[in-house]
Amino acid sequence: MFGFSALSLPAQSPLLNQAVQLFRSGQYEKALPVLRSVIEDPSAAAQKPDAYLLLAKSYMALGKLDDADKSLEFYLTSFAGAADYPEALYQKGRILFLQEEYEESIQVLQQFITTYPASPFVSNAWFWVGESLYSLGRVDDAQKVYQKILTDFPSSVKVEAAQYKISLIQLQKREIELGKLLKWSHEDFLRSLEEFQRREKTYEQAIEIYQKRLGSSADQDQKTIADLRAELARKTAEAQDLSAKLTQAGGPPAAAAGTQGPGAVTVPPDRLAQRERLLAIKEEALALKERYLAALESAEGVK
Repeated sequence: MFGFSALSLPAQSPLLNQAVQLFRSGQYEKALPVLRSVIEDPSAAAQKPDAYLLLAKSYMALGKLDDADKSLEFYLTSFAGAADYPEALYQKGRILFLQEEYEESIQVLQQFITTYPASPFVSNAWFWVGESLYSLGRVDDAQKVYQKILTDFPSSVKVEAAQYKISLIQLQKREIELGKLLKWSHEDFLRSLEEFQRREKTYEQAIEIYQKRLGSSADQDQKTIADLRAELARKTAEAQDLSAKLTQAGGPPAAAAGTQGPGAVTVPPDRLAQRERLLAIKEEALALKERYLAALESAEGVK
């Protein structure tokens, strides 16, 4: 998380040496008073840049971002020629990211990358640029940055994290596409159901008219009509039963988890299958009604 450049060399001040060791062992809280002693020591002026940078990094490790930012700002404005100035600029970009100032973080990190392209922190800087873009919802741009890390910095410590984020983005995109597909399936089902209801109403009206006009007809016609009527009643009952099950299964589908698109809908696969079966049954019922109508027409013609 935190790199060492000039601080990795033996420090001239015993106190600074002690602070470096405490920092490296993760004892950030204990490092703070030691670093303040270095900063307040008039004879340790040459070590103040290192002390301020390490102080900022210790605060960052402790999650005290405001304190870290103050120490880092003092460093950046006071020690422009210091050996660790490039790292300080990089850490400034990281602090902005942690403070959720994503646009500002991108600007600072890109300034760092442009100004210090040979810095060992460049690949890390690209990663935090990607993280900032991802946090802003610019996932396509973020994916390009993560891919750049894999392509341009294959030995970077951020390669594994970049690979993970690419996989996560691809998964999210698949979820969005699935949500759109299920939304389309739901809307298509509703359109099909409306069309069925319209056609069913038309056939029922026609059947009613023919039944009123039809008196007696040949025995074979009457048997055909009776058979069709029985099959139609069975198919209609089957459709009504499945429709009732769908109604009992729940109301409108809920928004899909993890999807990004507005109005995306999740319909469980079993409910989609039931809906498709219902439409198939109702189509069969419509076909039976058409045959029934044809039989009624034929019987009326015989009469």
